Amino acid sequence: MPICGIDLPNCSLTNGRLQAARALFSDSDRYPGLREHVHKAFDASSFQVLSWTAWRRAGIVRRIHRGTSLKLVCAAVLGLAVTASGRDPSKSFLQQGTKLLDRGHFADSVAMLTRALEQNPKDMWAYYYRALANEMVDRQVAIGDWRRFTELVAMDPESKQELTQAQERLQTLEKIPRLPDSLHPSRYVPKAGDYYQESAGPSEGLLWTQFPVKVYADNPPEKWQRALQEALAAWNDVFPLRQVPTRQEADVIMSWAGLQGGRAGTEQSSIQVRKEGDRVFQRLGTAFIVLDNSRHWSRPEMRFILLHELGHALGIEGHSNSSKDVMAPILLETITEPPTNLAVLAGVMQFPVQSPDDRHSSHTGTGLPQDIPTKLTPRDVNTLIRLYNCSGPIVYLK
Repeated sequence: MPICGIDLPNCSLTNGRLQAARALFSDSDRYPGLREHVHKAFDASSFQVLSWTAWRRAGIVRRIHRGTSLKLVCAAVLGLAVTASGRDPSKSFLQQGTKLLDRGHFADSVAMLTRALEQNPKDMWAYYYRALANEMVDRQVAIGDWRRFTELVAMDPESKQELTQAQERLQTLEKIPRLPDSLHPSRYVPKAGDYYQESAGPSEGLLWTQFPVKVYADNPPEKWQRALQEALAAWNDVFPLRQVPTRQEADVIMSWAGLQGGRAGTEQSSIQVRKEGDRVFQRLGTAFIVLDNSRHWSRPEMRFILLHELGHALGIEGHSNSSKDVMAPILLETITEPPTNLAVLAGVMQFPVQSPDDRHSSHTGTGLPQDIPTKLTPRDVNTLIRLYNCSGPIVYLK
């Protein structure tokens, strides 16, 4: 029913809140016909009032702004007090919760999906998306949500794939180690966004589990040393790093050489796989960064190259979709075959994992673009935080 030119949504209203709604407009003689329309709308159960606080706020707005136009007052009151939900409020809350999740507003998403579960405690999809959101809010609660989702989805014979995916995600989440404070979800900045979806797939299984990560720089050329320290300091503010004096104790080994094809730098990581009985254990072994020393790079270019390659070594194996981020794919692509050799050392298999940069070369003749980023952006930081707190790419289901 339109009131004051505003179409009112359909939803339910409790008796106690109905009385509050009526009282709000009980002295609306200033606006002829308003009280009648509002009472008819409420008598038809056309609203769901969200909270007493909202109504009190609406009443304060009405009293303070007596001179405000009728439509503005109605819009403010209705906007604070009601939400469109159709005949099934749980579906509306579910839809809003997934949108908030997609925008990186994880706590708000959890709150909205909790409302969906209050309306329908057996809504397995609300548990699914709340589990995804809770991975960036409270890991233990997320684990509980995943367990509840697997219980519910197991009852649906047509959702075997979803069950398998959830079980794998739950196992991964349970194995995430205690993380440094700098990687805590509370450090995530929602308004900045991230490129997690672009990086989560390539980065699976390539995350560190022990901190700080130890870095060895093998005889860095003098012209690179200042940029090297700047890049290490920038990442160390987000991710605990420690320089070590020998290769043997390093997790990340950096070296300099003349790279073919005009490449600015490459990064490769090795995975260690150990078998004990029927169980297979996998962890990131050593990351190797090779930086080009055959060309004259400016200090901003060296800083960008170092930040970019270190970002890969720390776990961001994908690329950003924004040229403003240090993990932007600024380099030209030349496809090469990934290595296939396996080295078996003392019962531990090691095999190289090719970084996306192993298939990239820099612009020929002119070096890198002039507007390359030389500082970590909030999106770079957000992406790294999500990679270490979440258990794989987000799959939006039914």
